[in-house]
Amino acid sequence: MDKHHAELLKIIRINAGDETYHYDYIGTQHPLYKITNPVLRLIAKEWKRDHKQMSVAAFQKMITSLVHGKSATEKLLAGMLLDVATPEQRNFKPTLFDDWLNHVEGWAEVDTLCTGKFTNTEIPRQWNDWQKLLTKWTKSKNIHKRRASLVFLCSPARQQKDESLATLALANIDQLKHEKDILITKAISWLLRSLVKHHKKLVSDYVAENRSSLPAIAVRETMTKITTGKKNPKL
Repeated sequence: MDKHHAELLKIIRINAGDETYHYDYIGTQHPLYKITNPVLRLIAKEWKRDHKQMSVAAFQKMITSLVHGKSATEKLLAGMLLDVATPEQRNFKPTLFDDWLNHVEGWAEVDTLCTGKFTNTEIPRQWNDWQKLLTKWTKSKNIHKRRASLVFLCSPARQQKDESLATLALANIDQLKHEKDILITKAISWLLRSLVKHHKKLVSDYVAENRSSLPAIAVRETMTKITTGKKNPKL
């Protein structure tokens, strides 16, 4: 275990105790410590404040150690630390995620690791590497990598009007649209809805042309987003 990982795990246990539990809803068999996400995010922010000078090598070693950790809590904290890391600390090769995604399971662990501010800066900055990696993951036997090939693009799609990103997003959706597992069907819906902000006509045309092959939930939620501006206008 990396020394910084050990320090963070000690902080988690100070706030949560040593007792762990399982929460089937988030789709993982990894145990969780009894600590809320807001407290976990506060730990990440305070760690960043006190470790702004941490090198990229030390940072990626710490993240790797956390992702390899036994608990879902450690893996979730890894994603939260990526979200608050300095630009210098984020300057590592995207291929690290190819290893990290072998050690997470369920939507919460995958999404915390693969979404957020990190994706908004690093995917455009290293576009060629990310494009190859995300395309590769659509064909992976690991369903969590297939989900990651979609959710990695959600935040950048909302933030930027990028034709290359939209093209990749629809290509990855096309590769996975016949899958029935909720990890994939919900991710397809999320990515299509994320594209609506900057590519409404493109998404509308794509859904119309592929209505019969897309997951029903993706069609329903995306068309609702296009027509009302919301995923669920009743909420």
